[in-house]
Amino acid sequence: MSNNEFVFQEGPKGFYRVWKRVMLEPQEFYKEMSAAGGFENPLIFVGICGVVFLTLKLVVSGFTDTVNALVLVSLSYAFGPGILMLVSQFIFKGEGDYEGTLRTCAYAGACLVLAWIPILGILALLYSSYLVFLGTERIHKLDATKAAITTLIGILVTTAIIFYVLKERWPLL
Repeated sequence: MSNNEFVFQEGPKGFYRVWKRVMLEPQEFYKEMSAAGGFENPLIFVGICGVVFLTLKLVVSGFTDTVNALVLVSLSYAFGPGILMLVSQFIFKGEGDYEGTLRTCAYAGACLVLAWIPILGILALLYSSYLVFLGTERIHKLDATKAAITTLIGILVTTAIIFYVLKERWPLL
């Protein structure tokens, strides 16, 4: 198994090893990340990151903010990878598939572990966008400009969908 792949059976040490590699060596991580290999391990990885985020967010911000964050994060992961894949394929003729795109986004979720910290949360979001850019560039075999545009369009469209979906729940949006 590569140094990049999270394997649940490796326990906390395996999680920390992959998390540290994503956060501190992202270019090497995404360069070596397999576009294939299934959904299970990356989804468990982002799930653990999400549980850490939500638990600490609950302690720092309270129940209402945590529920709101849960909705936003869930919608982002529900729509984001598909939108990224469609933009890369239909606009720029990217070569990647949904599996590789989901793996990219799931490992970019490593930033959730730090996103609960009030001001650092914004920086974690920006860094997560950078991680998605790196993965998109590699998985879809795009140059840096096309990968940046793909990432930006993906973020904007995902945000627009989230606002549309949440408008029903929060009419003031």
